[in-house]
Amino acid sequence: MAHSITLKANIRKAIGKSAVKKLRANGRIPAILYGKKSNLALEIPATELRDLFHGKRVEKVLLNLEIIDREEKKSTLAFLQEIQLHPITDKLIHLDLHELSSDEKLHAEIDLVFIGEPQALKSGTANLDISLRRLKISCFPKDLPNTIPVPIEQLKTGESLHVGDIPLPPGVECLNPKNQVVLSLVATKGEEEIEAPTGETAEPEVIKEKKPKAEESKGE
Repeated sequence: MAHSITLKANIRKAIGKSAVKKLRANGRIPAILYGKKSNLALEIPATELRDLFHGKRVEKVLLNLEIIDREEKKSTLAFLQEIQLHPITDKLIHLDLHELSSDEKLHAEIDLVFIGEPQALKSGTANLDISLRRLKISCFPKDLPNTIPVPIEQLKTGESLHVGDIPLPPGVECLNPKNQVVLSLVATKGEEEIEAPTGETAEPEVIKEKKPKAEESKGE
């Protein structure tokens, strides 16, 4: 299951491009928490976000969000909905968070991890043609998986694995069509030898042009 971390945030007063730019310069990242009744503008210390990222990869985490507004503190459960990175530096510049409750299902896209290696792939007689690498799912926060393992060791040449063939973790519902192809094991193409035609080549038949009747009568 996906792990959860505690994240501290403050109500953000800075609004507008210049104010937000100054906020980032001071090591704080602007964020929006989309709630059921209203949305909150937040600012989060960049140091608080280290555990969320490994390079550009966003970990599947539930956030125990502690929101501080002056002397008041509010705790809520949230899910990381979207991130924005700087187009040149790849630095984090904005977060979108979605407020959750423990009895509310969330939607997420989870990475598929292919386990094992088919015999035909080992021998080099087939290749994997992967069509789908992430699965759309719905589940309660407590059941959110970090990845979904997919065993493929028993796959034979010419066979395909479909979404409906994937064993799902308890409490997880798949939103993709069951007949959607995930991957196929395709036979490798050998070199085809082009054989030269055998036997003697027949001489082309020469067809003489027939003279018009007028010319024939002159020659007689």
